[in-house]
Amino acid sequence: MLFSGVALYSALYAVVPLLPLLERLFGAPPGAAGPGMGLPLLLLVLLSPLTPQARPRMNALPLLAPPSPLPRGLPLPPGVRGGGGLLRVGVGGVLGALSPSLFLWTLARLLQGAGAALVPALAIALLPLLYPRRAWEVAGLYMAGNVLGGGLGRVLAGVLAEGLGVREALLFLSLPALALGLLLLGLPRGKTPPLGPARYDLRALPLYAVGAVLLFLNLFLANLLPYRLLDLGYRPAEVGLVYLAYLFGLPGSALSGFLAARLGPRRTFRLAFLGVLVALGLLLLPPPFLVAGFVLLMAFLFTAQSLASGAAGQRGPGVSGTYVASFYLGGTLAGLAYPLFLHSFPLAVGLGAALALLALLLAPVEAQ
Repeated sequence: MLFSGVALYSALYAVVPLLPLLERLFGAPPGAAGPGMGLPLLLLVLLSPLTPQARPRMNALPLLAPPSPLPRGLPLPPGVRGGGGLLRVGVGGVLGALSPSLFLWTLARLLQGAGAALVPALAIALLPLLYPRRAWEVAGLYMAGNVLGGGLGRVLAGVLAEGLGVREALLFLSLPALALGLLLLGLPRGKTPPLGPARYDLRALPLYAVGAVLLFLNLFLANLLPYRLLDLGYRPAEVGLVYLAYLFGLPGSALSGFLAARLGPRRTFRLAFLGVLVALGLLLLPPPFLVAGFVLLMAFLFTAQSLASGAAGQRGPGVSGTYVASFYLGGTLAGLAYPLFLHSFPLAVGLGAALALLALLLAPVEAQ
């Protein structure tokens, strides 16, 4: 499960740079492929809290519920649920690559979204059980894998589409999820520990709020940045290079556990959000300070995100599932909100600073 994020997010986000090419491929107008991005995230919001309760169904298709000898009504083992989720993501990617129409491609993306909802909540709940003495460090490494997967998916999709074609790019980037899903389904049942019953703890509301803030800040400001840079005279190619800042989330994520083990998770979380506030201040300055601010923003946001995910995982599968739903709800709200601030970048940064201050004060990442 430690590498599930690489396989999952490389397949899920591979379509981002290919949306205009997909619309051209299917003869659709600009923006028509948008539901293929938004609807899978909506499924992540709706289905993630239910993931810990996934149970076998006697009449389910093997693709949608992998066969299990467990009696009906008992929860499926975590490895089966996670493997089944990755298998859905991989198969959905393959079907999307072969789809003859935009409508069928969108349906394939829905299958990917339903599969993706099974993976993050299980992974962050399972990793503390697999590595109890290194829970914070492993949470950081898992988040670094997520960052790497999302980055590789975006970069490789463009390169492969130019060299081989759009369909071939989507097909190739679906294979890791397909292979890892089959591997997890083939593991002996005793290889993954049971998660126990899902408990939905209202005392974790501050953690859910912070999860929403984390992805909101990430996508809200990342969506506004190109408009700001183009207004300042940047060329489109230069704007694209600025997004290499996401790679700085790798060391931020990987080091979060190391710092938490020495400084404590809450202190490390608050230091990360102090860094976020500094980065937001730099966004208000002219280049190159603005670009440096975006780089720091990504590094510190992913540091805090790793700690929040680790805290959710240590509270059990019910909390981890609801945390993942809240996280993607924040991303959904960011997509709705950023058009309102296209001509008010300083105001957008002010809103981001208010939310960052709220997260800093809450800091709901104490060790369990």
